[in-house]
Amino acid sequence: MSAVATESQAPAAPYDTYRAGLDAGRLTFQRCRACASAWLPPREECPSCWSPEWRWEEASGKATVVSWVVYHTAFDKRFADRLPYNVALVDLDEGPRMITNLIDLPAGQDVIGRRATVIFEEDHGRQLPRFRLIE
Repeated sequence: MSAVATESQAPAAPYDTYRAGLDAGRLTFQRCRACASAWLPPREECPSCWSPEWRWEEASGKATVVSWVVYHTAFDKRFADRLPYNVALVDLDEGPRMITNLIDLPAGQDVIGRRATVIFEEDHGRQLPRFRLIE
């Protein structure tokens, strides 16, 4: 894991910095300087201790699947052509938990506890981090 920045973001909002990392093919997250908690999505202060002192780190891209669900009804019409689609919860090796999608999810198999690795896919004009299961 490598540090991306050494100080709390000054000019750009954390979400803008996070998006810029994704656009460059990097998955980054924030870590609190006070309590060492790590989190996603980006925000101005630590969600554990509320400290405004944090730093950016780059994730290795490795994660463990915590939960997943397959949607058969589109709750947003922009996704109707993707049915069925999955939404997953993964724990990054560095600590943050994130909501994502699994690529090539095997039908009828429980994948909780499986290891996965990040890939980036363009979707609605943005690079998004998605995860592919590791064999």
